[in-house]
Amino acid sequence: MLRQPFHDDWFVETLTPGRRTRPAGPLTLPHDAMMYEIRQPDCANAHNTGYFPGGRYRYTKRFTAPEEWRDRCVLLEFEGVYQRSQVLLNGRSIGGRPSGYAEFRVPLTHELVIGGENLIEVVVDNADEPNSRWYTGSGIYRPVHILTGPELRIGPAGPRARTVSIDGADATVEIRIPLENSANRALHARVRAVLSGPDGRRTQTSSELTATPGSCEVIHMVRIENALVWSPDTPALYDIDARIETLEGEVDASQDRFGIRTIDVDSLYGLRINGVSVKLRGAAIHHDNGVIGAHTLEAAERRRVRILKESGFNAIRSAHNPASRALLRACDEMGMLVMDELADAWTRPKVNFDSSLEFPQWWEADLEAMIEKDFNHPSVIMYSIGNEIGETATPAGVETSRTLAGRARTLDPSRPVTNCINAFLNLVAPADEQKVQSKAAAARAAGRQEANKNLILLLNLMMGAMTKIMPRLLKLRAVDMKTRDAFATVDVAGYNYMASRFRGDARLHPSRVMVGSEDPATQTVAIWRDIADQPHVIGDFVWTGWDYLGEGGLATIRYNDRARLYQPYPALAAGTPNIDITGHRQTQSYLNEIAWGLRAGPHLAVQPVNRSGEKQTISSWRSTSSLQSWSWEGYEGRNAVVEVYADADHVELRLNGVTLGRERSGASVGYLSTFRVPYEPGELVAISFDSNGAELGSTSLRTASEELSLRMTAETTTLRADGQDLAFVTVEVTDSAGTVRPLADRLVKIDVDGPATLLGLGSGEAITEEVFTSSEHSTYFGRVLAVVRAGSREGSVRVTATAEGCEPQYVDLPVTGDAHAA
Repeated sequence: MLRQPFHDDWFVETLTPGRRTRPAGPLTLPHDAMMYEIRQPDCANAHNTGYFPGGRYRYTKRFTAPEEWRDRCVLLEFEGVYQRSQVLLNGRSIGGRPSGYAEFRVPLTHELVIGGENLIEVVVDNADEPNSRWYTGSGIYRPVHILTGPELRIGPAGPRARTVSIDGADATVEIRIPLENSANRALHARVRAVLSGPDGRRTQTSSELTATPGSCEVIHMVRIENALVWSPDTPALYDIDARIETLEGEVDASQDRFGIRTIDVDSLYGLRINGVSVKLRGAAIHHDNGVIGAHTLEAAERRRVRILKESGFNAIRSAHNPASRALLRACDEMGMLVMDELADAWTRPKVNFDSSLEFPQWWEADLEAMIEKDFNHPSVIMYSIGNEIGETATPAGVETSRTLAGRARTLDPSRPVTNCINAFLNLVAPADEQKVQSKAAAARAAGRQEANKNLILLLNLMMGAMTKIMPRLLKLRAVDMKTRDAFATVDVAGYNYMASRFRGDARLHPSRVMVGSEDPATQTVAIWRDIADQPHVIGDFVWTGWDYLGEGGLATIRYNDRARLYQPYPALAAGTPNIDITGHRQTQSYLNEIAWGLRAGPHLAVQPVNRSGEKQTISSWRSTSSLQSWSWEGYEGRNAVVEVYADADHVELRLNGVTLGRERSGASVGYLSTFRVPYEPGELVAISFDSNGAELGSTSLRTASEELSLRMTAETTTLRADGQDLAFVTVEVTDSAGTVRPLADRLVKIDVDGPATLLGLGSGEAITEEVFTSSEHSTYFGRVLAVVRAGSREGSVRVTATAEGCEPQYVDLPVTGDAHAA
């Protein structure tokens, strides 16, 4: 079927009582309605969404159905609508989906007015709160397409490709082409498929058949000589072009991309891609894109994958919902491996109105949608059927796990299945299902914010506050008893916060393959060292690789404050320590690379000198808030905590040419050497040495001068006039030489002139009352990020930044070409 964007000229109105609005627009999808809500300290979503409330919304679009659609199948395809949606065409309901993440299609054919005006309405109900443990966004936040096809057509899923084998230089690929015949008679046709490699070589196959009314599938086994295989290091992609020909000529076509690669997992060799063992350096991520919220746009997803890859990660876990198509395309092209996850809840709610309400009726359709979406993506190497599902400790939950895993294998036998289990949750989760459901129903009826609030808080407090005790607790025999049956239902056992069990469980279950499916960033170094000689452990996923909105303040280091799991309003983001919500790398990400053997260092960072001497409230998810700066004006003489990270025998620290000391370095001390020195402006230098005293490397930080400037850096030089493209522009407060001044924060105003709009503006600060939808935002440690969205016209865009005490700065971005017209 022909797939075309259906993004333009939509209107949206808020239907929430007390917040009703008139239709606003026209706007271009995707659109995150939650970003435009006013954050509320007392909203029921609370810290879960960073104090953004949900709501009810109606999206509308009027369009004319062209004459060529007569006698054709017409479908409307949604990649994601959050959530509990209903779709109407000309006033009549034609479908919808409870899930906020599952792809779905609705038929337009029989209700269309051909040659006349039609009205599409999408009613989105995200008003029951809380329904998630993280920021979800609201509305039609992922792309929408219109699909059209003749009576005999290729099904909307398009052709599917699976690598059967790789034999030396050649590969055998199975091509499945779904056909649909909506005529009332059999139709004779030829089905062709052309596979084009990145080297330009083409392989063709064809067959003839008589398609009876209904659905069928054409299967071709194709031998590709001198195949170029897909791997994280060489992400070679093939194009597949499938076409149908009848006596009338070519009637339909469908295209997609795939990669030739094999996956094997076992406890002896671990994970192998094309026969080569791979350890997963994993990043768990939520689906929001920081300062633009849940807007799912290709440029944002590509940028995130690129930065994660540059930071040393080779795998992503989509936590805890199916990943977007755009993310998977980026992972295919850049060589990033993916664990795609189905759900955060099965039948037991974690918050009052989560997807557990619809799980029994919809799990199979949602699983089918995820696997259909993922099938051709070589980056997807594993399916996760759930995250921290407490009922997996019960016989009924084990049977559910077996059912889900079995259905996933039936739909796609080429990928292993995992279930990400938290043993502590299984230990304390109640066994009485009826009691759990009654408690949840009572909580909803009484308006209490979380059905299992005490259980979830207990879980997270234990994980966060008992770092030293938890490993011993999790080695209890009862943990194995509460997890072994569920783990027996899947191909890879997902261990959430259970790294202390890897070695012992290998003795208990020698054939079990394990993955650290979720662990705090503070344990990445220790876990990576521990699993180096454990082939049955295929890798580890950090919580999280990229900071996210919601779970407000979870991983922040607080000063002169009491310990608590989440922070009160205005906590906005979790504050995790690898890459912040603007895409700026933090100290932990450099330490990871050293621990993974990808760089030797040294990396030099300094804890904020302006907070020196204050009492810190440490989070188990973050070990430091240090940054690469030696510019702390006004704090001369104050003790500075200097961190040097290196894979070396020892490191030396010098300030203005004077040696301040030497410290041990390397794996035995977690690659971290710490110095405490009085702050003095100038140049700070760290040098690493091997055991023989030979210099291995050096790095330095220099104090900024007193001049004050703005520096603007655009990550792209042009924009496409398609309404979808983005430009990411970093604005920094610096001196005249470009050195960032972290204590010179000020309000930055952004103006966008030309055929583009400001989609988001914000900083990496986790706790703030500022919003992303304003044209003004304060820098945080000297930085703020502006995201500019292209319009549909060609022209020139000027992005101007102004701030008190600084000369205005600008960048020009030409907007060229309309990608939709190609």
